[in-house]
Amino acid sequence: MIPLGTDRITRKTPVTTALIAVNIVIFLLVSLGLNGQSSIAAEIMRVGTFYPGFRTVITHPWTLATYAFLHDPSGLGHVAFNMLFLWIFGRSVEDRLGPLWFLAFYLAGAIVAALGEWMLDPAPMIGASGAIAAATGAFAALCPRSRVRVLFFFSIIEVPGIVLVLIFVGLDLFGQLGKTISEHGGVAYSAHLFGYAFGMATMLALLAMGILRRTDFDLFFLMKQWRRRRVMRAALQQGANPWTNDASGVAIQSSSANLPSVSTTPIARRPLSDEDAKRELVDASARWTRGEFSGAATTWERFAMRCPSHPDADGAILLAAMTFVRKLNDPGRGIALARRLLLRVPVATAEILHQARELIAEAGGTEDSVAS
Repeated sequence: MIPLGTDRITRKTPVTTALIAVNIVIFLLVSLGLNGQSSIAAEIMRVGTFYPGFRTVITHPWTLATYAFLHDPSGLGHVAFNMLFLWIFGRSVEDRLGPLWFLAFYLAGAIVAALGEWMLDPAPMIGASGAIAAATGAFAALCPRSRVRVLFFFSIIEVPGIVLVLIFVGLDLFGQLGKTISEHGGVAYSAHLFGYAFGMATMLALLAMGILRRTDFDLFFLMKQWRRRRVMRAALQQGANPWTNDASGVAIQSSSANLPSVSTTPIARRPLSDEDAKRELVDASARWTRGEFSGAATTWERFAMRCPSHPDADGAILLAAMTFVRKLNDPGRGIALARRLLLRVPVATAEILHQARELIAEAGGTEDSVAS
């Protein structure tokens, strides 16, 4: 499985680009130099390679990091695959950490990977895969739901980030359990595993302590969604119906009573003028930006009720549904609004229907889980 890209949109990532450039330049210098019997190239490999041992760590401590800039000079495969992984996963991590902190994290990942390999399989070590495994583990913690395009045999598929990383971890764990080192060396599976663990643990710690800002895309939010779905399934299995319908036909979750700012009374249906409709949409967006999620959801819902034929009506309902599910902890009401889009006549656009179905699944409901 070869990753080709993700759906993450990143800003400029100078450190990732620079690391790739440095690795490629060093590889070319060493590879061409060794082919030409250059003593300088041989010296670079000797001085930069990490040789496990207390004496080496004391006398040549820099090798704990420099080994990550050296690759097998006999072919392109080693450096090419490492740089591909770094480009795909490193940019997203650098985008969250910032250039300087990402560089520190990358070098720390290289050091931890080297120490891990020393503990389990002491042997001379080169290659950036340990540090890149740290970046990959960090990506899994920060962007678990990101879709990664993967070349699988002769087709391209999309895999959730967390699933792909777990597959990589499983493959490396399997490789470590059955590892046999030949006289020419082998794959540093334990360095990969220590890298994954370091990257994921570091990001989770930064998120938990509030040093790194939490988002609706990180692993903590994903675990929160899993807990919500378990609660919803448990309620349905016990025969409980956590939803009731109000007079306007909008399904309201009974637990929403603890949200006094969200009205459960029928919403006025007086049509709005074009100017008033525009004002309503601007007001809803402004409320959401200020963190007034309850007021924003209610405004979007009211707008859709009063302007059902407006081009933005379906989008407003979807935004309200997403806000109830992801911001107001009211999955019942969000599911009900999303389900309205599925039952709408005329039918909503394919994109709106797709997002509505995904939201219902995310909240732990089904398309027919709310009584009409």
